[in-house]
Amino acid sequence: MESPTELEHFGKRQPIFWNGFDVFLLFFLWLTMMSVGTGIMLPIFVGQQHSDQPVQATTDHPLSQLLEQGKKSPIILLVAFFSGVLIAPLTEEFLFRLVFQGWLTKKLNNGLFSIVIVSFLFALAHAGKRTVQPVDIQFYSMLGIGIINILLFCFGIFYLTTIRGVSVCELGFRTNRILYDLSVAAGTFIVSAPLILSVNLVLRNTFPDQITDPIPLFIFSIILGLLYYRTGRLLPCVVLHFLLNGFSFAVILL
Repeated sequence: MESPTELEHFGKRQPIFWNGFDVFLLFFLWLTMMSVGTGIMLPIFVGQQHSDQPVQATTDHPLSQLLEQGKKSPIILLVAFFSGVLIAPLTEEFLFRLVFQGWLTKKLNNGLFSIVIVSFLFALAHAGKRTVQPVDIQFYSMLGIGIINILLFCFGIFYLTTIRGVSVCELGFRTNRILYDLSVAAGTFIVSAPLILSVNLVLRNTFPDQITDPIPLFIFSIILGLLYYRTGRLLPCVVLHFLLNGFSFAVILL
């Protein structure tokens, strides 16, 4: 049993007041908005000029492609940082850790099994075919994804607090733990980043023609899940995710 000191440092896990329908609704909206939103934005801003070009498969992440093609453009760097480094961790941790893992842990009454399931689906969400795209398509796709993510996050917070009556504290936000959460996230990053980045490098060098990102992302998600399960708060997970994405962003630029 955890001692009072441990609970003071890590935080008591908050009760979950949302249900399976809420989890389904938020994920359904997220995936639908991603598909429909980018499908509408690209024809408006890009047009059909690239439709006849041959499709070339690649293993590079869309964010990597955008940065490689637009390193000299401040607006491209700003959009890439906004969407890939700031907003993606916020929305993904809200959905996968707080909403999904929180509910699944309550449903199964098994935290570790829930972490594995969520991590598998998290890795699966980052898999799939990738193609080489012109910089304008990558730019507006990334911009659209960033806008959709922030809209979904805002709606999710509104939905849980207004419709389900969940308090901010019950969502895992505690102002008296901000500095401690930041230090926990930084310490976890220092310990875990070398492992994740090493696994990613080895896999990419061993299987250069395959998309291997889901494997290190599964490991990363396990770490994020354990961090959320242990603290009961979302901020450490968001900051840790931000640090890893930010480090990868810097590596690509340099």
